[in-house]
Amino acid sequence: MNDDFKILLEFFDGDVQEVAGRSAATIPIDLRERIAKFASGKCTEEERVEMKRLLQEQPQLIPALVTETKALRQPAE
Repeated sequence: MNDDFKILLEFFDGDVQEVAGRSAATIPIDLRERIAKFASGKCTEEERVEMKRLLQEQPQLIPALVTETKALRQPAE
């Protein structure tokens, strides 16, 4: 398994409400869009490296990544 996503996978194993409760600050729309792009796998290698660095420096953003990733896994209604 790729160690880059170890923390994210640990969040997937936890409770969604607990993860959502950790996100206290509002994330700017442009940053949320970058997180969504990363979650969907549509980043360039440079963007991916930058996002990994950002997530390591600001782990409070990880719940937003979890939310975006889970939204992609939900069936369309």
